[in-house]
Amino acid sequence: MYLTEEQLAAIKEALNVQRDAILYKSQSWIEDDFEPEVKGDEADIANSEGIALTLDRLQSRDIRLLKKLEEAIRWMDDEDFGYCENCSDEIGFKRLLARPAARMCIECKQNQEQVERGYYHPRRRKPRNEEDEI
Repeated sequence: MYLTEEQLAAIKEALNVQRDAILYKSQSWIEDDFEPEVKGDEADIANSEGIALTLDRLQSRDIRLLKKLEEAIRWMDDEDFGYCENCSDEIGFKRLLARPAARMCIECKQNQEQVERGYYHPRRRKPRNEEDEI
């Protein structure tokens, strides 16, 4: 594995911080328990329903991210942690620190997003050293 013990500890800390933030936010949503308006004029009711839909979307997004973070915590124990599941290159410490649940290197992720958006133009991979350029 190319990551040092200190780097792994930093990534694990970032995972736990993100996980705790989502759990805290979820707990506050449960306590607040937003209910859409049923009284008032049409604009108030529509605005209230829009807020409720947005909150539901955000909660769903956080639940998906929480599952990815839990999966990443388990993945850290594997010897293939930190390697792109698409091309097997190193994902990179800075990327894993910023997005600990990342399973692809930045190039593969950008290519995947372009395919999803329908304008795929493959990026040329940067050589790791001068020998790769030849």
